Amino acid sequence: MIDLLTKIALAILAILAPIQASILAVGFLIVADLITGIAAAYKRGESIKSQRLKNTAVKMLVYNLLLMSSFIAETYLTPWIPFTNITLSFLAIVEVKSLGENFHNITGINFIIYLKSYLNNKLNTPK
Repeated sequence: MIDLLTKIALAILAILAPIQASILAVGFLIVADLITGIAAAYKRGESIKSQRLKNTAVKMLVYNLLLMSSFIAETYLTPWIPFTNITLSFLAIVEVKSLGENFHNITGINFIIYLKSYLNNKLNTPK
């Protein structure tokens, strides 16, 4: 029985190997959002509640299941529709927006305006 479960687990890992970096990237964004969210809550004087931490764990599970489902649908059902890239783009936009809100709560600076200003300074500064 354990041998069968091991084979099934290895087969699933082999199927999902092409999106390993994507899964890690989504996980990184979620953890960054968690850390900045905790810092923003601390700055606002809010207490950290286990329910909010549970929401992060659920988000991690749901986002990765969504990513895996879109990859399987793209690979085996409709290879002409880039479901994986669409899903990754949507998840990245949601998480970066949340990171920007947390950044604003922590520093009082609009993240997008700050990023544009920073990039303009870096790109337009003669060396």
